[in-house]
This record gives sequence, C-alpha cells and structure tokens, in this order.
Amino acid sequence: MPKISFRCLLFLLSLACVLPIWAEEPQGVPPIRVVYFTPSDRTPPECRHERLGRVMKNIQEFYRKGMEANGHGPKTFALEWETPERLRLYDVRGQRPFEGYPKGTEQIVFDEVRNAFRQQGINIDNEFTLVLGAWIEWKDGTTREVGPFSGMGNMFNGIAFACDDKLIDAALMASKEPGGFHYRIGHCSLGEYSSRYMGGIAHELGHAFGVPHDSERASQRDTLGISLMGVGNQYYGKALRGGEGHDAFRLGKHDAFLSPASALLLSQSRAFDPNFTRTAGRFDIDQLDASFQDGKLIVTLKVRSVDRLIGAIAYNDNLLIPDDYDAKAWLAVSENPGEFRWEIDELDYAPYEMRLVIVFQNSRAEVFPIRYSNISGTPTMQAFSDTFARHLVNGFLDQQAWDKVAAVIEKQIEKFPQCPVWQQKLEHLETVKNPPEFFEVDKVPEEVKMVDMTYAKALEARVAWFEPSRGILRQFGFIEVDGTFFTSGIYAHADSLYRFSLGKQWTSFRFKFGVQDENPGAIVFIVRGDGKEIFRSGTVRAGEIRFTQIDVSGVEVLELITEYADDFTRFGRGLWLEPQLVR
Repeated sequence: MPKISFRCLLFLLSLACVLPIWAEEPQGVPPIRVVYFTPSDRTPPECRHERLGRVMKNIQEFYRKGMEANGHGPKTFALEWETPERLRLYDVRGQRPFEGYPKGTEQIVFDEVRNAFRQQGINIDNEFTLVLGAWIEWKDGTTREVGPFSGMGNMFNGIAFACDDKLIDAALMASKEPGGFHYRIGHCSLGEYSSRYMGGIAHELGHAFGVPHDSERASQRDTLGISLMGVGNQYYGKALRGGEGHDAFRLGKHDAFLSPASALLLSQSRAFDPNFTRTAGRFDIDQLDASFQDGKLIVTLKVRSVDRLIGAIAYNDNLLIPDDYDAKAWLAVSENPGEFRWEIDELDYAPYEMRLVIVFQNSRAEVFPIRYSNISGTPTMQAFSDTFARHLVNGFLDQQAWDKVAAVIEKQIEKFPQCPVWQQKLEHLETVKNPPEFFEVDKVPEEVKMVDMTYAKALEARVAWFEPSRGILRQFGFIEVDGTFFTSGIYAHADSLYRFSLGKQWTSFRFKFGVQDENPGAIVFIVRGDGKEIFRSGTVRAGEIRFTQIDVSGVEVLELITEYADDFTRFGRGLWLEPQLVR
C-alpha cells in the first residue's frame, strides 16, 4: 500500500470540509472571466488551473450560501471550466517585470488585460473580470506583495484585482500547520495564509459586482460573524480552524458572512440574476425626514419611480474612522411601495455620513450623502432637511423654475435662521436668473488688475455631461465643494475644455479647484498655455478643495482641461473655483 504524505492527507480531509459537490454552473448569467497575470520575468505556477478551481469554487459556494441565508435563493456567480476540475484561465503575460507592478498600478494592468481580451474578441466593458496576479515573492520564509489588490464595478460590469501564490488553496484552509506569512500579521499557519487571500479575492469580487464596504453591526457579530465587505476578508474560513489565527482572542471563532445589504444588491446584479434587464433607476424624492427617539435615529424616505423598487439601504459611516470599512448598513422597512423607514442605533459621539441607496430591479441609485453630527449625543436634524431641500432646488434649477427655487430656500431660511448659507444662495439666485454678459479677457482695460473668469468669454467650451455653465451647475444645483458654497466657478465635467484668449496681458492665474459634493469623482485638472502644459493637479476626489497660482506671463491662449484620473471612475463634475487672472 503506497504511503500517504501528511500534506496529501491534509488535502483530502480539507476537501471534505470546504468544497461542495461539483454542481452545474448557474445558468443565464455571464461567467466571470478569470485572468492569470504573470509579470514578464516570472513563470506561472504549475497546476494553477486545478488549484484556483478549488479556490473559486469555494468562493462561489460562499456567495451561494450567503444569498440563500438572506432569502434570495441559492444564487451565485458562474465560472468557466475546461474540465469539471480545471478552471478556465485567460493567461496574460505582463509587459513589465515583477518590480514594474507596484501597488496602485490598476490602470496599467487593466490596459494590458483589455488589449489581450481585445485580441480574443472580448470587450472587457461587457464583462465581470477577476485578475489574479503572480505578485507575491517569497524570500527567507517571508513574503513581499506587489501589484493591485482592489475591485470596482456596478450591476452590469466590473473588475477585481488580487494576488496569487501556489500556497493559496482551498484544500489548505483548515490547516494549522505553520508555513504561511502575511505582511499584515507575519508568520501564520498555511490555513490562515490561504484563507486571508481567498477572503481578499471574495471581497474584491464583491466590489466588482457593485457592492460597497459595510461592517457588521454589534448585534450581528455574535450570531453572524464579520461582514465580508467590511474586514471579513481577514476572517474568511476561520471557523474551519476553530478560531485559530490573528485576533482570535477578540473575535473568537467568528467567520466571514455576506451581509443582508450586500445580498440585496447582489440579487439585482447581472452576475447573479438570470433575468437581468438594465433599468435607469430614475426617481423623485417626495419626502425625507429624520427624528431622534429613544436613542435611535429615525429616517423616513418617500420616493416615486417608474422603475420597480426592490428596497433601500442606509450606510452610516463614522467619519472619525479612516476609509469606510466601518460603515454599518441597515435595510429599510417598507410598509407601502416607495416608502422606507430606518431605525438606526449604535451611534458614536462623532460626525457621520449617511448614504441612502435605493435598489431598483437590476439597478441602484444613491440619494445625496447626508453629513450630520452626533458629537453631542443628539444627531443634527438640519442635515436631513437641507439634503431634501437641495434635491428640490436642483430639480427646479434645471427647469429654471425660479419662484419654486426661491420658495424652497425661503422655507429653509425660516426653519434655520441661524444658518447663513441659504441666505447666500437666495442672493446668488438673482445672479443665476440674470447672469452678467460675458466679457473678453484680452480686452479688459489695463487699469483693471484682477478679473474673475467665471463669466469670461471662451473661444471654445465643452464638457462631457450636459452643457458648459458658470456660477452654477444648472442640472446639479449650486456650486458646493466639501460643504463650502461658492458663487464663483466654472463647471467642468470631465473630459472638458475651456479656451480663453489672454492676449499676453496677464501675469498669473490663481484658482481653487475640486469636485462637486455628492459626486464620487476622481479627476485631474490641467492648465495649458499656448499648447504647453504648465500645471497638472494629480488625482482630485470629492471632499477636497485645492488652491494654486501659476505664471501665465506671455501666454496668448489659456486652456483649462479636466480628465478622468482612470478608466474606473465615470463621475467627474470638476469645478474651477474662484478663477482669477492677475497682472
């Protein structure tokens, strides 16, 4: 009788624990395109098709069980197979060596994968894609990780990036044998090593499916575990090892789970729903109210839509904690169509951002983020009233219904007389209704030493969404960046271009710049003088106001340009704020 090694025995036992019986793939949904990305100076590991087949089948089953536990049936994503045990992989040889793919190279890898797909007749924009890169290097028993590890997408398409190594295997998840090393925790068991990376793949796939971060609530932790889309990727498969591993003293045997909010979004994803039919997800808000009762923040929302409403989610994010992994999610209670109610507790003494997401059949829409404070122990209700008022104002501004805009603003002034911003908006409304005539910058009298360019005449003006506008974003409301209201500014949704004739008459150009609030943009601001680039901002995101001043001496034609920072963000309501020419 042949001798069975410990590793082989461990493999067989683990299979029984962690792998389901091979089942037919979900029908009617597009399969995930799994890419194996190898840097130019590396060799892809042997048996990766079989090993990653076990990994992906385990993750597939995790989602299946999570969807069923949340009442959506045994839905999960589909995979492609060459044989029942051999996962189909799309091999892509990188154009750069291992060191050429540091963290943050998503765009570089994406471009190389897109080109490889194009040669095979695959349009990556119509796919859910997982890129597994050979981006882990072992040396003297420790590892070094490079390459992107992230995910982004929506209900129609998306892409995830993750690292791979020959020791990442679902068959090793239950192992307590030493031999692993993770940069976050140091030396660990083979089981924890595999589980953490598999949890990372599962987590980033969630983002590719359009699911944001959400943390488990304290009331869920003891019964359900740690939310996958919070930090649950670090606890994926922990129960198989009896709670062994990093942080076991605090979280015991808790494992990762798929939260109700994540499952609701996934139920309408093209990757999970065989009856997917893309809808616009348009809606109107009829009511948004908030109150504080018995230690709970009560939020009610009433919306109208021609599209079928499935549900709504409130993500409550403590702004004192970096990033949004801690954002706790609540599903709305709905007694009537289009009416939603949340009772939110577990409130810290902190500022918060609440993101209300309405889920439609096969689409989603986010209501304006609501920033409020609970530093005193009582949430500020004005933030909710202001959000509803901004929604109404934006719609009326788009219709140029000036009297209705004024009526909404005056009501806010009456309710909150101590707040000067609404009074400022009411005054600025007169300028919006009767904007000044455009003036030519190169014909300004010499004795005028400074001009605001908000209403400067452009040689050329174009934006990617709606139409160029000054002093206001007619379709999106008043100009507001990081909670600050501006009366002076130029709307520049990427990709955009404004060209002005300076006539070599000005010496400096000073300006602020940013992205309109309630818009998750990531864009770059560029200034060119006579075709030569003289300023580039780097990536600018929502919530930032930046300022700079540049020399424009001798410049005949000034160009103000915005571009997307990458191929993954398709929101970019850029703003040139208080743009001034000086001489």
